[in-house]
Amino acid sequence: MPMFVRSRAASAASLDERGFALMAVLWVLAGVAALALVARVAGRDAVRAALNRQDLAVGAWRAEDCVARVRAAASEALRGADAVAAHDPWPRLDSIAAASLLLARSGCEVEVRASGAGLDVNAADAATLRRFVAALGAGGAAADSLVDALADWRDGDGEPRPLGAEAAWYRAAGLRPPRDGPLADARELARVRGFGRFAGLDTLVALEGGRVPLSRAPAAVLAALPGMTPEAAALVVALRARGEPVAEPAALEPHLSEGARRTLLRGYAELAPLVSAAPELWTVTARGRVGVPPVTAVLEVRLARAGSRAAVVRRRTWSE
Repeated sequence: MPMFVRSRAASAASLDERGFALMAVLWVLAGVAALALVARVAGRDAVRAALNRQDLAVGAWRAEDCVARVRAAASEALRGADAVAAHDPWPRLDSIAAASLLLARSGCEVEVRASGAGLDVNAADAATLRRFVAALGAGGAAADSLVDALADWRDGDGEPRPLGAEAAWYRAAGLRPPRDGPLADARELARVRGFGRFAGLDTLVALEGGRVPLSRAPAAVLAALPGMTPEAAALVVALRARGEPVAEPAALEPHLSEGARRTLLRGYAELAPLVSAAPELWTVTARGRVGVPPVTAVLEVRLARAGSRAAVVRRRTWSE
């Protein structure tokens, strides 16, 4: 009888050991499966990241190609051109590029824009911004609120101005918080509290300075300049439409009302160095889109005239 009891006890112990071993094996297998899954996910992410980098590289080369085509079109037009003659091609670089066979059917997504034709919202002071938003249709407390909100977006602190907004306001509204630094893209202005209601903002603003070309700048940009009023800005646009470009602001004086004339004369010394008759520099922005979903490489260059060619005086790149 004791022998039978010991045998049963030994059998039970053996079963317990086998059960423990089985559980250990199962846990090991589960761990191996988990590690395999992690490795698979990591591998898939690594492949996706590598493909994204490859697509961005291809997109960057496409953008470079588009910019090179614009420069070639400019050089072709400038070669042998008389800079003094009325048919000087440099002030018409955007239309020349649009009509060039070098860009026709090239698949290029490129924008050629007169530098200075947009308001530099990164450098504009409060008075300039107030005139700008007034030209957009905002006045009184609404204008002050917009100016404060933009100033809070650009500055590096987290303290809101009396009518401004910092990160807490944006988070409460379910929106991305402010950059707390200069805007990186013209389209970013629409994210600043209150500015989203204005259509076409990216065509009115810029991110770097330059003399404002009277032959190209929109009325809202002209009205933001010292000495200019909405009346004077509208007059510049009307004269352009009639084929009578304004060479200098003084030419507006005989056609203005008494109040607008006084404002022009009062601000003329500050205004004159800020404007030019025609574009002096051009900003070319090219986008190369590759992949599904697409990744976009953006190349932006600023072109200056250098004899019979267009020279790059500034370039920057980013991805979207």
